[in-house]
Amino acid sequence: MSGTSAKGKVLIIDDEPGVRDLLSQTLSEVGGYETVVATDGLDGIEKIRASEFDVIFTDLAMPRLNGMDFLKKCKDTDVKTPVVVLTGVSSMEIAVNAMRQGAYDFITKPFRLDKIVSTTEKIIGERKLFGRLVSSQGSEASLRTLNAELFKKLQEIVALHSISTDVDGCHENKEIFARAAGMAAKLLTVNEVSFGIIQDGLLEIKSAIGVVGKAFPLVGTLFARVVDKRRYHVADVGETSPYNGDAMPSQFLAIPLVVGDEVFGILSVSGKADGTAFSEEEVYLAVDFVKKVSSRIENNALYEVFFNNLVDSLKSLIATIEARDSYTKQHSERVTMYALQTAEAMRLGSDEIDTIRFGGYLHDIGKIGVRDTVLLKPGHLSDEEILEIRLHAVIGDEIVKPMKFFEKEREIIRHHHEHFNGSGYPDSASGQEISLIARILAVADSYDAMTSNRPYRQARTHEFAIGELKRCAGTQFDPEVVRVFLETPIGREIRT
Repeated sequence: MSGTSAKGKVLIIDDEPGVRDLLSQTLSEVGGYETVVATDGLDGIEKIRASEFDVIFTDLAMPRLNGMDFLKKCKDTDVKTPVVVLTGVSSMEIAVNAMRQGAYDFITKPFRLDKIVSTTEKIIGERKLFGRLVSSQGSEASLRTLNAELFKKLQEIVALHSISTDVDGCHENKEIFARAAGMAAKLLTVNEVSFGIIQDGLLEIKSAIGVVGKAFPLVGTLFARVVDKRRYHVADVGETSPYNGDAMPSQFLAIPLVVGDEVFGILSVSGKADGTAFSEEEVYLAVDFVKKVSSRIENNALYEVFFNNLVDSLKSLIATIEARDSYTKQHSERVTMYALQTAEAMRLGSDEIDTIRFGGYLHDIGKIGVRDTVLLKPGHLSDEEILEIRLHAVIGDEIVKPMKFFEKEREIIRHHHEHFNGSGYPDSASGQEISLIARILAVADSYDAMTSNRPYRQARTHEFAIGELKRCAGTQFDPEVVRVFLETPIGREIRT
């Protein structure tokens, strides 16, 4: 350990002067440490070759030599000084990679200055303890103690990674609301958890464990303090419970969910399973979890707004087609209904059902690119006109293609005129090459086309259409889809 300072010597590596100066001033004036600054990873390597340090703080995104490459360089040059990574990118993958490269800890920006000081104190304290252990107990006992600490830290990383993956898998906010309390209880091993959203001066509970009540007032409680300060609060034993006004039997940790500068919810945990108080590591673990949840909720909300705007744009295109050909709207709605009945009878999953519900409505969107003289022609089409109208499947696919959200719907739009034997268009796909949802829509689309009035002919009878489906099963249509379609309400219908 360096002897240049009674408390210790710290190297700060960051290409942002403001961050360097702030960290240096805080650790020097508040922590009492000697500090040295470096402008990037290469500068940092030069500094550690020239002097010894007790702790190194490094940014990740830097010119010349970034933080991750700096860690590798430290490993190659046999530098044993603990390195703490600072980054503005909160990613579990980056954290795990940094740990693999030898980082001692991982702190996301914006960080709290007391976190920097306390982390420095902890690292230097552990190094001093290790020195005493080596001298008094020998290397075997020292290794046992270190292994216990490493195992504890590994458990924290694994737990946070598992929870982080769970949060990322929640694509709807109602799912996050329902699962947040359970995730927090699992992460922190506590008996009481509540997750609530702020509405009209109340904290409305969305999920809870060990907490009774649907809504709690904010005014006059520690919840109001958390909202006003926009930061977490740890209430000690005996303080007033925000749930019922009683004295609390255990520590209570409340953390705000923040988007921008607005607090929109609070996660509260209490009653640790082992009966102890919350450690500093547990508090920051909980804070990191809440940041992850807040970010996921914000992203989901933005996605929903963007998705709805996208859908509105597509519906506007459909409306344009409907204005040209009134048949299209009724046709799309009926085809979607028939396809949904078939899909449900085939016990398809909810994802496929949702894809048909939206893709069926859009399946003829490519007709926006077909001329009125062709689309509305009352007589038979020429070969050239047939080729033009067949392009609607490709045009529709091209319209939706840039919108990455509709990969499955594109299969319906592009392939609803493919034939089971490969004689359809536009790709001459056959059998299982055609997705099941497109095969279902092909049957529903053909049935409705036959039983509807068109500019060039009158509607065929139900019996005629059913006969054609049976006749073409195995050639134009998937025979299993035809069989199931005939068992649906529309397939069984008898008309006079």
